[in-house]
Amino acid sequence: MNFHNISANQIIVWSALLLGLLAAVMIGSAVGSSDMRLAAGVVAAIPIAVIFVKLKTNIWVLIPLSWFLTGRLPWLPVPFTVRDLCFMAVIFFFTLFFATRVLPWKRKSEMLDYLIYINLAYLASVYARNPAGFWALQTEIVGGRPYFEIVLAFGAFAILSRVHITDFIAKIFPLFFVIPAWCVGILDVTARLVPRLSYPLSMMYSGVGSSGVTSVFQQEERLGETRMTGLQTAGWSSVLALYSKYNSLTLISPLFPFRIILFIFALGAIFLSGYRSMILFAMVAYLLSSLLRGNLKDLWVAGAAMLLGLVMLVSVQGSLIQLPKTAQRALSWLPGDWDQEAVAEAEDSSTWRFEMWEWAWNDERIIRDKTWGTGFGLSLDDMSLIAASFMAGGGGGTLLGGSDRENFMITGTFHSGPLSTIKYIGVVGLALYYPLLCYMAVLAWRLCRRAQGTKAFPLALFVGIPIIYEPFNFVMVFGALELSYVKTLFWAGLLNMTNSYLNRSTPPSRGVEVLNTGEANKLAYS
Repeated sequence: MNFHNISANQIIVWSALLLGLLAAVMIGSAVGSSDMRLAAGVVAAIPIAVIFVKLKTNIWVLIPLSWFLTGRLPWLPVPFTVRDLCFMAVIFFFTLFFATRVLPWKRKSEMLDYLIYINLAYLASVYARNPAGFWALQTEIVGGRPYFEIVLAFGAFAILSRVHITDFIAKIFPLFFVIPAWCVGILDVTARLVPRLSYPLSMMYSGVGSSGVTSVFQQEERLGETRMTGLQTAGWSSVLALYSKYNSLTLISPLFPFRIILFIFALGAIFLSGYRSMILFAMVAYLLSSLLRGNLKDLWVAGAAMLLGLVMLVSVQGSLIQLPKTAQRALSWLPGDWDQEAVAEAEDSSTWRFEMWEWAWNDERIIRDKTWGTGFGLSLDDMSLIAASFMAGGGGGTLLGGSDRENFMITGTFHSGPLSTIKYIGVVGLALYYPLLCYMAVLAWRLCRRAQGTKAFPLALFVGIPIIYEPFNFVMVFGALELSYVKTLFWAGLLNMTNSYLNRSTPPSRGVEVLNTGEANKLAYS
């Protein structure tokens, strides 16, 4: 049999049949052993298999669709997040597509690819020197999950770099992020505002409310009083989608009321999440979108409008209106009549970060090898102490000296990109990794400028703005290598995908599809 003549439809159908047989066996076994959780999980997976059959080679869309789905499905007997499961499924099918030549694997490698290979090779050497396993295996060093997620992210990078998207997918691509983010955000808000629903919802999807058994004891939370953390990705993806689709000025112009409403909802989600980093991103991305559209006049007007809006908001706060406490916490770095508790929380958050950074840098027990790094993972003794302190109800600090900051330092959660990088892969790794972020930012900038005036421009902005922002964010705002590594590989794949789409959708003689003057002006101000 010639495997090179197999079609994508045949691969999907055969895989579905095999999975169906396996599901039947598992259901029979589960019913026989009264394991209804396993049976329910297998039955629930059937419609997902149908989706796989329908998508065929477009199954790669599950990668962006699942990007924000970092919670687990407790009713499935597997220790993976939804994103992990989607990534593994896509990698499995695309491996078959590439192996049977349904889709071409060959692709010309660029400088970005080589920089990624170099970084991964160094990370592999760090792992070889400091191998980490998993808690279940009781290895000396546990916490190897970041390596597993990086492998999945590299698979996603390889796939996204090779997919060819259509005009329709390019147009709706931001929705692959916005819709799942809002679904999770609404469920999270519901779980927090209605405590009796918290446990059932968290048993369906662990990424909402208080997960697990502790959700039974969750107290009722008020909208605006406590952080609605599930809304941060909803707000982030929404403002990015709006900036990429519409001219920044039209989002605050009374001539476009529907856009203003969408913008208010997006900003409202960010304010309710209570994260200052999200507010900063929304502001910087607003200016970047104006700058990348190439109209300096619009940039000055957008900057002035943003400044005027902040001044007006601060002026009426406390006198005419009372912003939610989460919004006040996010804006407390500005002078104004803020709630003292919100200001104290924000100041304490900044202060303890600076103290933790100084402590971690000067304590060799925290960062043991500044030159080469010690890799991801924790010793079993550290894990036992952290687990015991949480079980004692002390928030992770009672057995470690009375402060949860020690737990943050032990696990490498410094809220600092450079410091976490030095802990895990050393100064040498930082010297390799940070230039990769900067090079990606340069490529993203060039891509957006090349795409200006073409139908690929909105997609280029959506993909490019976060990449351009990341070098600043990693150093000055929030960085965690175990999260940033996965994010970098994912966005690098999207960068290659967008560049490929732009190259295929523009005339080879010009290298860019320039619209006539009327169309270009309409696109710029739409």
